[in-house]
Amino acid sequence: MAKAPLRDRLQHMMEAIQAIERLCAGKDFASYTGDPDLVAAVERYIERLSEASRHVPDALKQEHPSVDWRGVADIGNVLRHAYDQVVDQEIWEAVTVDFEPLKKAVAAILTEIGQRRTD
Repeated sequence: MAKAPLRDRLQHMMEAIQAIERLCAGKDFASYTGDPDLVAAVERYIERLSEASRHVPDALKQEHPSVDWRGVADIGNVLRHAYDQVVDQEIWEAVTVDFEPLKKAVAAILTEIGQRRTD
């Protein structure tokens, strides 16, 4: 299988964030945890997001220190390998608090690499 270009990986991250935002719109923690299908979908999108983040070069990550890039990568491991120890409250906080700086960073990197192509 061919390695996906950085632009594609960033787009995968943005699509996962947007899907999670769409799925969680208007929800609170109780409605999130009360819907096991929603929990599973959000966790799967986070896995995709996590995996794609591993392909962002360190130099680009360093330009966005407001993002816990190690945490983004690590959460995928937890969801894949320690799924029985996932704390719903931590996932909810990631989705409702931590995703905003990540979304801004991904958008900024997409813009930056898009400008490099046209310069």
